[in-house]
Amino acid sequence: MSDTDDGKTVRLNVGIWFNDRTGQIHIAAKGQFISTVSADPKSKRYHPNLYRKLAATLRDADKPHPNRSPEGEGPEE
Repeated sequence: MSDTDDGKTVRLNVGIWFNDRTGQIHIAAKGQFISTVSADPKSKRYHPNLYRKLAATLRDADKPHPNRSPEGEGPEE
């Protein structure tokens, strides 16, 4: 983690990966936290906008990622 010159912003070294068993995308900031994002509306981790963006980032980096659905990124129904 590092500060920036504006005095308000912190930069995190963040890693993301897709868990194909759970369908969740994991986010880890070294030494800070690990969390998940879900495309499942029943999950408390449901955040469709962030999920789509992270899935696209993984896909663009040629890493394991959720399959596209007709509604956008996310597990195919």
